[in-house]
Amino acid sequence: MLHWIFEALKELPEPLVIAILSAAPVSELRGGIIVGYLVYGMPLFELLAIAIIANVLAVVPVLLWFNSLADWLIRRGWLTGLVERLIRRARSKKAMVDKHGVYALTLFVAIPLPATGAWSGSLVAAVFGMDFWRALACVVMGVLIAAVIVTTLCAAGVYTADLVTR
Repeated sequence: MLHWIFEALKELPEPLVIAILSAAPVSELRGGIIVGYLVYGMPLFELLAIAIIANVLAVVPVLLWFNSLADWLIRRGWLTGLVERLIRRARSKKAMVDKHGVYALTLFVAIPLPATGAWSGSLVAAVFGMDFWRALACVVMGVLIAAVIVTTLCAAGVYTADLVTR
């Protein structure tokens, strides 16, 4: 199946591949930058613009509609009691999240590790009931920081590989 995905992406224009990878929950901006920088050799400004915009735009629906969808699923009885209790308990911590959540959420989105990033950060912000604009600002800042980290690591890797092969 992975082979089929790679073959399908290979047929698309490079900027679209970067946008898809950057918007996808699994790879996010990290995957888009790595492929754009190391595989396509795209100009850095174009690559970062596409990756950052795609990553942020992809999570806006989570910030806007997750709570409405979760409430609808709870009313229908489609969420298990455990999930429902976890969501309600998280929402009860709103005051604490409003006070300290900005820094934690920004850092959570910024750290380029598995299970962190804009998608999971947006989900956390929505579950905790963070204000949309505040959550979006945290996600944008985290994505910008992650872009700098990933780009720096890619550039350092290319530079080191170039030194080694000389």
